[in-house]
Amino acid sequence: MVGGRDSFRSPAFRRLRAFEPSLQSVRVNPFDFGNCLGSIEKVVEREQEKGPVRISATGGTKILTTAAILAAFHEGVEAWYCDPDPIRLPILRGVRIAADFSPAETFIAQRLRRSIPTTNLIPLMMSAGFARRTILTAVRSLATKGLLESEIESGHPVLRPTARLGLLRPHVRAGPGKA
Repeated sequence: MVGGRDSFRSPAFRRLRAFEPSLQSVRVNPFDFGNCLGSIEKVVEREQEKGPVRISATGGTKILTTAAILAAFHEGVEAWYCDPDPIRLPILRGVRIAADFSPAETFIAQRLRRSIPTTNLIPLMMSAGFARRTILTAVRSLATKGLLESEIESGHPVLRPTARLGLLRPHVRAGPGKA
């Protein structure tokens, strides 16, 4: 069970624990989407090694429920939503946030942690095998997605990551390819 601190202090949780003593509890901040999603994905990955996993995305905050459903989609596991009737959600395999990023975008997302002049980024990426046109396309795409900002400082273009990029970075993993 994944929930906030107060969830594990409730009489309902104590009854559930009495009914199912082997129930594992994972404490998260139920108002922090990134924390919820990351924690649920780690639990699912760990438990998949032991056997089939199901997620019941019922109860808790909307943020926690949404994170549970998204984690089920990311990990390709069965998910249910019960309110009040049970609804089995579709199992999506291979749906990952990273699928929406090109290798050049992934390269930038993994490395851009503070402001960097565009004149420094381009040679770095070219030395990794990316063409200038590919780099500029990736920068525009990330800016359109709201993941980086481009500003002019002292007459030079500078790229700066947004807070949103920081949230997505753990989910944008470099796969096979240039990055």
